[in-house]
Amino acid sequence: MTLKDLRFEVLRQGRARNLQASGTDLMKTDRRDTLLEDPDQAARRRAALRRGEPGPPRAATPRFVLESPGENGSLRQMMLDPLPFRIGREPGQELVLPSQLVSKCHAEIYEREGALRVRDLGSLNGTLRNGEAVTDASLQEGDILYLADFEFRLGAVTAPLGEDEASGTTHRGGLAFPRHFRTGTRELKELLRDGAVTMAFQPIVHLPGGEVAAWEALGRGRQAGLPESPLELFQIAATVGAEAELSRLFRRRAVELVRELPNPPVLFLNTHPAEMKEPELVPSLEELRALAPQVDVFLEIHESTLARPDYIAALGRRLGEINVGLAYDDFGSGQSRLLELAEAPPHYLKFDRCFITGIEKAPPSRRRFLGALVEACRELRVKTVAEGVETEAEANACRETGFTHAQGYFFGRPITADQAASSWRQD
Repeated sequence: MTLKDLRFEVLRQGRARNLQASGTDLMKTDRRDTLLEDPDQAARRRAALRRGEPGPPRAATPRFVLESPGENGSLRQMMLDPLPFRIGREPGQELVLPSQLVSKCHAEIYEREGALRVRDLGSLNGTLRNGEAVTDASLQEGDILYLADFEFRLGAVTAPLGEDEASGTTHRGGLAFPRHFRTGTRELKELLRDGAVTMAFQPIVHLPGGEVAAWEALGRGRQAGLPESPLELFQIAATVGAEAELSRLFRRRAVELVRELPNPPVLFLNTHPAEMKEPELVPSLEELRALAPQVDVFLEIHESTLARPDYIAALGRRLGEINVGLAYDDFGSGQSRLLELAEAPPHYLKFDRCFITGIEKAPPSRRRFLGALVEACRELRVKTVAEGVETEAEANACRETGFTHAQGYFFGRPITADQAASSWRQD
C-alpha cells in the first residue's frame, strides 16, 4: 500500500468512526455556516448535532464531492455533506488529513446563499484555490483545492451514491486520471458546449515534385482561460474523460471550414487513442460524410492500433463503405507491426520523424532498411509519407528513398484557417 493509499484509508476509517459515534445519519442534519453565528450559539449547535439532535430545516443543495487522484488512474470521492464540511489534522472533523503540514483545523467548505465557498481557518500553510491563496472564496465545479500537500477537485454527483460512497472515499476506475489535477475543467466544458475551437492546416506534398496533395487538420483552442495547444487541451480533457468528444469537435470544425469551398482540399483528420475504445467513432464519421459528402477525408489513427488486427480490419472495411480513407500515423514510433500492416493495409502510412531526422547522414544500413520498408509498402499499394522533414538534405534523401509524399517545416509550417482558406480560393 502506498503512502497516499494509507492516508486515505486512515481518513476513511476515521470518518466511519465519526459517523458511528454520532448515533445518527449526519447527512440528514443541518450544518449551516457556524462562523456567522454567535460563538456560544455556534458551539451549542455543533454539540447538539453531535448528540444527534436535528437542526432547523434547510433547502436541498446540489450534491458535490471532493475528488482526489489515486493510484493506477483511479478517482477517490468524498461527499460534501453535511455542511459546513471541516477539514484538518485533528480527529472529529469531516475530513481528517494525517499530515503535519495540515493544521488541526485547516479549512472548511460551507454554503452561503445557495453557493459553495471555501474558507481558510487560519492554517499555517494556507488554502489554495486553483493555485491562488484564499481566505474566503467561492467554489465552482472543477475548482482545484490545495491544502498543504493534499490536492482535491470539486466535482458534482450526477448519479446517486451508495452508502459506502456517501460515508467515505470511493475508488472509481475507468478514467485515466493524472497524478495531479489540471485546472481548466470547467472552461473545457464551456469549450465543448460552445464549440470554441479552430483549426490550423499543414500541407502534405507529393514527391518528388513537392506539389500539395492534402492538408492535415490540427486543432486549436479558442476558449478564454484555456491554452490553444491541442496537447494541453487533451491533457485537461483526460481528467474528465472528454478526449473523444474533443477529438470529434476538432474533426467537425475542420470539415465545416472547407465544405463551402468550390474545390475543397483533401483533409487528413486526426483521432485520439481513447476513441478506439468507444462506439461513437464511426457514427461521428458518418455524420461528417452527410455534412460534406464532397470533401475527401482520410482518418489518421496511431500505429499502435495495429496491435488489434481484427478491430483495425473491421474499421477499415466500415470506413470504406462510407468513403473515408485510412492512414496510420507515427509508424515506427512504437512497436511497429509489419505482419499486421500487411493484413490490414491503409491508404497512407506516415513514417515517424525518428526515421527521417538526419537521414542524409545515417549509415547505409539504416537507409537500406528504410528503403526496404518503403518498397514493402509499394508492394501493398500503400502510399508513404515522410513526417518531420525540416531540411533540404532530408527532403532529397526522402526522394531518393522512394517516399511518395512528405510533410514537415521544409515544405510548409501549419497555417491558420484564414490563411489556408485564402490559399484554397486562389487554387
